[in-house]
Amino acid sequence: MKVTSIDKKLEDVKADALAVILFEGEKLEGEIARLDKKVDGAVSEALRLKEFKGKLYDTTSIFTHRKISSIRILLIGGGKKKDFSSRIARNLAGTAVRRAKKIGVKTLAFHLYRPDTTEEIIEGAKLGDFDPGIYKSKKTEGLKELVIVGLLDKEILKHSTVVADAINKVRKMQVEPANIMTPREMANEAERIGRKYGFKVEVIDEKEAEKRGMGAFIGVAKGSEEPSFMVSMSYTVNKKASILAVVGKGITFDSGGISIKPSAKMHDMKMDMSGAASCLGFMYVVGELKPKVNVVAVMPLTENLPGGKALKPGDILKSMSGKTIEVLNTDAEGRVVLADGLAYAGKFNPDFIVDLATLTGAVDVALGGEATAILGRSQKFIDKVISAGEKAGERLWQFPIYTEHKDLLRSDIADLSNIPPSRSAGVIAAAVFLQEFVKESVDWAHLDIASTAWVESEKPYLAKGPTGVGVRTLVKFVENLEKES
Repeated sequence: MKVTSIDKKLEDVKADALAVILFEGEKLEGEIARLDKKVDGAVSEALRLKEFKGKLYDTTSIFTHRKISSIRILLIGGGKKKDFSSRIARNLAGTAVRRAKKIGVKTLAFHLYRPDTTEEIIEGAKLGDFDPGIYKSKKTEGLKELVIVGLLDKEILKHSTVVADAINKVRKMQVEPANIMTPREMANEAERIGRKYGFKVEVIDEKEAEKRGMGAFIGVAKGSEEPSFMVSMSYTVNKKASILAVVGKGITFDSGGISIKPSAKMHDMKMDMSGAASCLGFMYVVGELKPKVNVVAVMPLTENLPGGKALKPGDILKSMSGKTIEVLNTDAEGRVVLADGLAYAGKFNPDFIVDLATLTGAVDVALGGEATAILGRSQKFIDKVISAGEKAGERLWQFPIYTEHKDLLRSDIADLSNIPPSRSAGVIAAAVFLQEFVKESVDWAHLDIASTAWVESEKPYLAKGPTGVGVRTLVKFVENLEKES
């Protein structure tokens, strides 16, 4: 999708459709009132007949009969004006694009209700244009051009385009089947990004991982015939600058292992690599925008399958940190591979670690698809990550970790077990486990994206399936770090 801008009166903008935001219960004013007069009151008539009420994400298309330069006016419901935010602006742009595609629009003009949301409008439009049906013989054609009605800053255009394109790359990785998006292919993508931007990339195979003591990672990997890898990517801009490490769970298919999952919806477990995919997408943004912060990405990449050499309930694994793990359930494998991923990330001496993982079903029970769970330390750091998420339009909701929660993972024969004996505090128990593999001196945040990495049904502004969650939050966090330095 090409993005351009034009500084003209609304009635003079030539496009297949001109999208304007109208709020619930608000009168037509200014440019919109003038536009309404040009089309003989067609907009106000739609409101009077209650064909369109301005409810959030509602849409109505009005033919202009050539009374203005655009063929249609596309009314987009903004909901209550007092609730408008950058997050809603992004979603409204996605809503406009998805509606425009359904009615055959190729060139969509979008009226900026607020110029300070230009970035969100471009991002939302590009995200709304994404089609997850990548293997369909007959594909829905995307939008050819988005025309921003108003002045467009070149830096904002570059930034929003890079971020949206990165997220759509992540979404494509998420939607790829497990026979295509293998651990090897994800490692290849890391190498491709590394070559393009000059990152230092290390791809550690199973033999080398075993030599380095990554027994937790190897314990899960040995159940699969696919080669598995621990991958790191390093971007160094200044040795004196802060170091952010991002660690992403990269289970390219999760059957549950010996503790096998029910067959219903198991096909969706190709998306269990979403954390690692978001790390790759974030590194693409880092390469393009070159922040003044050092960044390391670590991704344990493997499958969780019930092969003849697969991990069994009751097995003991020795992690890279030296701590031993009693595996009570092989379907809690994500935290096991992350144990070595986090320990490996610690070797880079980061100031901050953020891990992203589709880790628990419990987070969906607690938060649904409306927020990502965040846990960690210190509170000041957690607050900064939450603030970055807020600016990025990605909600984060904090769960506590109390000292007493450590008892959830008590083991009779090892340092800790990988799940509690009961199903209590599932989200917290997973974070308590991960915490054991992060140095106490390092600020750390765990993002459980199991309920936000994939949407079960289409939204007005987003297709069903992958979301690429986490990339925008990481980008905003790094930008905030730059401002502080």
